[in-house]
Amino acid sequence: MPLRRTWQTRSGCAAVLAAISITLPGPAGAAEPTYRRYTDAQGVVHVTPVRAVGAGRREVEEMPGSGGEGGAPKTAAAEAEPSAPRRDPQVEVAEALADERSRRWETHIRGAARLYQLPESLVRAVIHTESNYYPGAVSSTGAMGLMQLMPSTARFLGVQQAFDPRQSIYGGAKFLRLLANRFGGDMVLVAAGYFSGAGAVQKYGGVPPHPGVRAYVKAVLRRFYAYERLLQDGAGGASPARAIASP
Repeated sequence: MPLRRTWQTRSGCAAVLAAISITLPGPAGAAEPTYRRYTDAQGVVHVTPVRAVGAGRREVEEMPGSGGEGGAPKTAAAEAEPSAPRRDPQVEVAEALADERSRRWETHIRGAARLYQLPESLVRAVIHTESNYYPGAVSSTGAMGLMQLMPSTARFLGVQQAFDPRQSIYGGAKFLRLLANRFGGDMVLVAAGYFSGAGAVQKYGGVPPHPGVRAYVKAVLRRFYAYERLLQDGAGGASPARAIASP
């Protein structure tokens, strides 16, 4: 599988996240930020300023990824099962979708994917790869929760309790959106940035040349495509959660 891809639908039409990168308002005092209103499946109304998903280039590049600055060799999920053999992603994803542990967080996953205009399959693939759906997961680098946010990254994203499933999922999705805006929607660079930090991706001009980072990117991509296939099948051939609408 080549390492450089953009978001794609199964029909082959590109859906590049860069096309919906959030446009921030001008300097303070220029124009007031616009707001988006969203009601989740539990009836909770979210009113989010566009400014909330924006961040300066330097700010994004300074946020460490889940693998820490050096790019840890394994995620918390992999550390929990160090001798587990590599499995067919289609099989393990099917098991995950059927497991009560993953179904427990479905409302938050779908809500965060809609709010930050991300494929639901990507959010699921990151959670699966990072923590295997265990909200109390902690990695050797200090990353915490379902989406394995480092303490400083969690603070920047407004996550006060990294082990709270809802906060972790919405915070992690926001981080993915910032990375997507920063890297023009390139899925490989977004995944690499989530694990090694955007600064490392910028430093190396692509995926950092560390085995752990490259293995992570491949794992996320394999699971992403597996989730896409299974979620599409479950939706009768069309998965609404994959739609990436303009803000």
